Amino acid sequence: MAAIELTAPRIIVIEDDRRRQYQFTVARIAKKQWLRYFEGIVSTSENQDGKRLDSFDSSAARLELAEQVLADAKGYKSEKPVTEIAGWQKLLPLSHRLGVANALIDVRRSDKAGDDDEPIRLGDESITLDAVWGADESGVMRKYHGLRHNFQTPSAEHQRRFSRDASRSVIVGGSRSGKTRWLGAQATLIELYDELIQSVDGYTVSGAMPDRAAIVEYMDAYHKVAAADQLFSPAAPKLSEEEQ
Repeated sequence: MAAIELTAPRIIVIEDDRRRQYQFTVARIAKKQWLRYFEGIVSTSENQDGKRLDSFDSSAARLELAEQVLADAKGYKSEKPVTEIAGWQKLLPLSHRLGVANALIDVRRSDKAGDDDEPIRLGDESITLDAVWGADESGVMRKYHGLRHNFQTPSAEHQRRFSRDASRSVIVGGSRSGKTRWLGAQATLIELYDELIQSVDGYTVSGAMPDRAAIVEYMDAYHKVAAADQLFSPAAPKLSEEEQ
């Protein structure tokens, strides 16, 4: 199985409605850049005429993320290299910036856990992700499947920390007429990931299987959040579909 190299730049290829391709180089995204992205996500609730209205927007945060991490772009008409143009990242078509950002956050839990049919070992838990990472040497974008994150089983205290921070909010505009803004627990999930992770499959650091210290240092923070969030998700009961 092909592995994601965590220390290498990512190459993102997108295609417009005229089937023209554009190639983008994305520098390794630092933890602080991911935290800024998470902080830029706006999730609010408010009451209007006795009804609760929820809203969610991450588009501005995604645009800012793309503008921060883009290191190069190819495929555009220009008399000189794009990177020599001041503020070139913000001059790219908005749809292209969003396309790059969407590729960076295309991470989700695998529908299939792989070929491991062994019972769970007490004290150990595994989360398997599927993710888009970047183009291969031929310039083809592929999705990686079966990216396994192996954890020490969380304690009740770990759950308490996650639950506490997942419910944090602030009132914007006054307690009576203001909105409730939900702050999110992504920073806490990154901390919990670093504390609980034991090993991974499907990733390399400088071409080698990473040890625990390398995982903590180099694992993409969005992958940390995606895996840790699933770690704290309750399992569903198995219900019979037979009618009583």
